[in-house]
Amino acid sequence: MSNVSIPSATGATAPSTTLRRAWQAGLTSTAVAAATNLGVLAVARLAGADMVVQPQSTDQAITVGAGSVVVMTVVPLLLATLLLLPLRRWGPAAWRALALGGLVIGVATVVMPFTVSAAAGTASGLALMHVVAGVVWFVAVRRAARPVVL
Repeated sequence: MSNVSIPSATGATAPSTTLRRAWQAGLTSTAVAAATNLGVLAVARLAGADMVVQPQSTDQAITVGAGSVVVMTVVPLLLATLLLLPLRRWGPAAWRALALGGLVIGVATVVMPFTVSAAAGTASGLALMHVVAGVVWFVAVRRAARPVVL
């Protein structure tokens, strides 16, 4: 299926899934999720979370800082954006499916911070970051998949 065009009241149409809209949705969701997750990090620290995790496979603890939050938010969302690009040919339904997939991944991975040795506040803050990334991706891509009426 190629790009779907939606007629407007004046008869003008525009593709609902375009390269520009794909990049816009991907980069917007990436920026919003990264900024929001930095906010979550700040609030968690203000609430007393030490943001120190110790994976089961190592004896060395890791302090989660702004850099790691940005990288761990930006990289998956940029990879998802790269998946969004070829899905343009299948139209809005494919974008909606990928949006839902991102939301499911964000929610399903909420348990990951609880599988490492970390204080409850740290694990909760990190879990919230997973949800934020999934929800922001879902909203941005679903909106981008809406028909464009000129």
